Amino acid sequence: MAQCYDATRSSKKGGAPLGKKNRIPRWPFGFALAFSLGFIGAALYQAQLKSVAVRTLARWLDNPAKARGIWVDLGPGIPGWLRITLTGFMGHTLPGIVGHPVETVAFSRFGGFNLDRRFSDFLNPHSPSYQCWYGAYIVFDNEHRQRFGFEPEGGASVQDALDALEADQRLVYKSAGIPLKFDDGRLVRPIGDFERTQVEEDGGTWWKVSGAAETWSTYHRGRLPDESWKSRWCYGSVPTGVDHGVDDLHPLTYIGEFWVRYEEAWRASCCKFFIYPSYTNRAGQQIDKGDARLVKAGQAALAGIRFGPAETRIPHAP
Repeated sequence: MAQCYDATRSSKKGGAPLGKKNRIPRWPFGFALAFSLGFIGAALYQAQLKSVAVRTLARWLDNPAKARGIWVDLGPGIPGWLRITLTGFMGHTLPGIVGHPVETVAFSRFGGFNLDRRFSDFLNPHSPSYQCWYGAYIVFDNEHRQRFGFEPEGGASVQDALDALEADQRLVYKSAGIPLKFDDGRLVRPIGDFERTQVEEDGGTWWKVSGAAETWSTYHRGRLPDESWKSRWCYGSVPTGVDHGVDDLHPLTYIGEFWVRYEEAWRASCCKFFIYPSYTNRAGQQIDKGDARLVKAGQAALAGIRFGPAETRIPHAP
């Protein structure tokens, strides 16, 4: 008679039952998978992470507003744009424009990183946010100048608005290694007349200056000879082999509005701005980034900007 075979018995004395497999720990596979996904994610979002690092570092550096316990909150911002504010140390450039020492600092935001992930929409001509930005700055009184942004009779100063734009542009150009300038040495040149209007907002009075000025785009492929690592980290880098239908560092016109009010308690001018470009592409087409949707979003972003003393600082203020 054939003997029955018991599968629950071991084939060897003291061995494991034949009906069960040896259990292999699964955590090494999970760890390896998580590490691989993390590595891939870091590679894909490397440019964004670098930009976050530069902007976060700048937030922690000393500036004249922080030294006086004053915060600037750029609010919810524009959908799809970066939320971590970029701090611009305009005290490095504005004195050379106005001819005397100035204590000032700027804060700005620009378009987020596109699907390519290697450069921000600020450098992407195909993006609605190309070369667009909004933000705020503070200029403090000193013995050389009081009430920056205002004429002696009390109205808004167009020249001061242009000087602030020039100072900000010089910061960007110096970091990017862009050598372009007009014959008078400036990077920004006004076009036509500027409009000045008084605006009531949230119980306060602002002066608004609106107009246009010509300059050059910071768009370029690859790396410029004098470009700093901070510029590449902040905005990303456009690959050399792509074609967006525009030339590197092509001319453009900035259309924008600058708002200014004076804060007696701080002896400072509080300013905010929103800017978008118009330009001609390589095919001769006129491109205007200031469509109704962007302008509406930009004006809403301006309305959301707040200035305040340290004791009233809100959690999401930079």
